[in-house]
Amino acid sequence: MRNGIFVFLINLCLASCGGNEVEKSEVSDSFTVSLDTVMVDAGEEFIYLQEDLWLSKLNPDRRYLVNFNREDAIAEWIDLDELKLKKVLQFDKDGPNSIPQYTSGFLINEDENILFWNYRFYKIFDQNGQLVRDLELEKIASDLLSGSEIYPNQFFLDPENSSRTIGLFIKWEESKYLMIDFDLESGEFREIDLPQLEKIKEYKVDIVYDGNMAGSYGPGVYSSRVGSKIFLSTNTYNEVQVFDLETDSITVKTWDTPLLGAKRAYLPPSQVDGQTGEIEEIVRNAESDITYGPIFWSPDEEKFYRFSHKNYFGEEKTEYGRYIPTRADVYLSVFSKDLTLIKEALIPELIQEPKRHFMKDGQIWIFENIEDEVGFVRLSVE
Repeated sequence: MRNGIFVFLINLCLASCGGNEVEKSEVSDSFTVSLDTVMVDAGEEFIYLQEDLWLSKLNPDRRYLVNFNREDAIAEWIDLDELKLKKVLQFDKDGPNSIPQYTSGFLINEDENILFWNYRFYKIFDQNGQLVRDLELEKIASDLLSGSEIYPNQFFLDPENSSRTIGLFIKWEESKYLMIDFDLESGEFREIDLPQLEKIKEYKVDIVYDGNMAGSYGPGVYSSRVGSKIFLSTNTYNEVQVFDLETDSITVKTWDTPLLGAKRAYLPPSQVDGQTGEIEEIVRNAESDITYGPIFWSPDEEKFYRFSHKNYFGEEKTEYGRYIPTRADVYLSVFSKDLTLIKEALIPELIQEPKRHFMKDGQIWIFENIEDEVGFVRLSVE
């Protein structure tokens, strides 16, 4: 997940509160860690790395990592078993099988088809780039989705009901988050309010130029689905919210641990003048504090994992004036399938914020750009 300064707050997903479990834990331990690094053979191709595999998804059996190049509308299938670039698919930019430039996101469903989404665009394609189905969500919820006031952030398919699709959205003007539950068969939908995320607004900074809103810096929220549950979490609170697709209920699991606390301590001002340079100090202060990462699932072990980190900075800046981290403290938390915290510790072998990462075959795979080629550091934990 990226913290950053955006013209729009794009990297936000959503959550809500139905029940609340608070776990004040004294869990703190050490892990036995082993590391190895593997490289992907791209042959004569060049894998798109400008976004550090940010827009990439595992296929259902976790053999392939599909990386999407939004600039050129190209999908790249990386075979994680053979460590080779297996296939490159160019999607159309015009015509009946086209996808929009800079699509917001995608997912790979159980039959290996790909759902892409953007404003007023919710379409499924096969792996030859041919249109399979237009969900037409902008027509089902026309009052909400016919314009660009509501941003489609993430989508989930109900594994037990092929006509049910759930989307996570943000209303820009209100900075309000909601879910929309679509019934594709009946053409009906219902809104699900997410009041639990209102509290993350205290970490949001509006950037103003000459009295006009120019952008925002703020909290990030992650989402994933495992089985019949959708898991939502934020980078500023030590908690996970669980939406149960079977019961339509939401519960919240919260932790307060010696290493990671309950939430980020640093609270920024709500507004800054973008011409003063103050925002760069705010970003450094925020990222020097704790940043909670997304939870990710290990199907082999039936456990959840999560990285968190704190960055350290010197005085060196990028060409855009942003402070460059010199190193990071990286922590790993391990949870049972019901989100009971099992173990949590500093991982001294990792000295920078983990980039795109996921679980495969009982190992944590962490993307590393090695001389403009795809490498993975594989972390085994005992």
